[in-house]
Amino acid sequence: MDNAFEILERDREGFMRASVLGSMAELDMATRILEAGNSLTAGELAERAQCDERATQCLLDALVGMGYFAKNGATYSVREEFVPYLDSRAHETQIPILRHSAVLARAWNRLSFAVKEGKPQKQNCQPGLLGPEQDRISFIMGMNSVGVRLVGGVLSSMHEAGILPLAEDAAILDVGGASGTYTRAFLQDMPGTTAVIFDLPPVIEMAKKGFAGDPLEGRVGFAAGDYHRDELPAGFDFVWVSAIIHQMDREECVRLCKKCLRALKPGGTIAIRDFIMDKSRTAPCAGTLFGINMLVNRPGGRVFSFREISEDLEQAGFVQPVHAVDVPTMCAIATAQKPA
Repeated sequence: MDNAFEILERDREGFMRASVLGSMAELDMATRILEAGNSLTAGELAERAQCDERATQCLLDALVGMGYFAKNGATYSVREEFVPYLDSRAHETQIPILRHSAVLARAWNRLSFAVKEGKPQKQNCQPGLLGPEQDRISFIMGMNSVGVRLVGGVLSSMHEAGILPLAEDAAILDVGGASGTYTRAFLQDMPGTTAVIFDLPPVIEMAKKGFAGDPLEGRVGFAAGDYHRDELPAGFDFVWVSAIIHQMDREECVRLCKKCLRALKPGGTIAIRDFIMDKSRTAPCAGTLFGINMLVNRPGGRVFSFREISEDLEQAGFVQPVHAVDVPTMCAIATAQKPA
């Protein structure tokens, strides 16, 4: 019984820790401290961040209590092991995804209303402290923060499943490819391939800057558009649909799959990376929670079972759907073929 209570207590208080991290990220507190030689008082940080001093100290003390910061007298520092992740200037930074999580938290706060009405609430659309444009950038860069940590394992699992390698001169379409995390990995893994990233115009501009001057630049093309409304470019051997279908209802998923079918050459492959739920739709647990995230943020958004993905692929015209990578994370992969 005590263990059951401890589990309940842990989950009840989880929002507090997430809120502290989100505020630290939005105010970029760790970076400000690191810019000052990793030592600032609450008053000094409050002045730099244009915040209230007492409130700043309250947040800093919580970060010390949680183990992210250290305190020596009146000065605060970022603990060494967390520096690469909490410094917004660092390659491994997790600040964008923490900021994005802070934005999501406002939608989760209206979960009861979403369950009551079956749709996201208008109040969920309030921008974060940094404004709507920075919220959008935080989402894009947050996905990159997550992606760079996952991509090696994803490619390894695709090789183990026989999805990769592709033919030496294969053409790849990365649908909703954002900054090109997976495109970059595919091209590095398979030197003879080429790729096109398809995403919204502002995102494509960011991707172009990311590849400018890169040795891979000559092997990457860019196509701007909205996969909800626009047709995809065609002539590809492999279409990569990564962390996209959870934004859609079944009808929207079928429409996207049909666009992917038209984008492929005969015999080409579609690979969908996302949570893939079991028959009961109660596992993996992380998938059920992500389903809630979609409920409060996207009309019609959901997580899919493999049976549902298979049905949608087949309705779109694909054949031979396979649950190629079966893992309890968003790195599960389903594949299917365009008839030859």
